[in-house]
Amino acid sequence: MAAEMGETIRGIEGEAEKLIEKAGADAGNILEDADREIARILSAETVMDEVRIEHDRIIAEAKEEAEKKIQGSKKKADVIRSRSSRKIDALSQQTANHIRGIF
Repeated sequence: MAAEMGETIRGIEGEAEKLIEKAGADAGNILEDADREIARILSAETVMDEVRIEHDRIIAEAKEEAEKKIQGSKKKADVIRSRSSRKIDALSQQTANHIRGIF
């Protein structure tokens, strides 16, 4: 039973790590898209002030979106960790009760 609970907890923690990694990858993709868009804008003949404004806007939006995804994934990971912590506490209590002969 303890081994199964341990496996479950490891699985939950693995899922949380995957969520965070995916958010990081998504953030990287967003920033890459922003860089490509910036390169496209810079290659066009436009006024540099307009380019800088558009550049800053795209980067700001990309960073904001990336941060939201990272924070959302961290919140999901925290929930998963909290659930696993409660399961560990319950398992510990059951084990202690079993040792004391309380069923």
